[in-house]
Amino acid sequence: MHISDPAEVESVLSFFRTHLGRELNLTISMFEGLMQYERVKVQEVDATPARILLSVVQSQRQLAIDPHHFSFATVSADHTRLEIGRLLGASMMIRLTVTEGI
Repeated sequence: MHISDPAEVESVLSFFRTHLGRELNLTISMFEGLMQYERVKVQEVDATPARILLSVVQSQRQLAIDPHHFSFATVSADHTRLEIGRLLGASMMIRLTVTEGI
């Protein structure tokens, strides 16, 4: 299942546009017992094709996100928190949570 609502995809892009050039906290989890925490900087936000490029602050790693390939996205009204996820199997889901803060 993919995000099919263009407004939902635009809300993800808008969140990252708001934070372009700034640092954010990123949590990646596959299930409740496994989480990875990163401090990332928003490098690029492209609408066509939809792509967000994040760079990890203390390494040379980069993450490219295409919101069309996720199942759901939720952006807080004040644009301080984003949650985007994809159902991978029966009870397996990858979830990215992005927040402002130190």
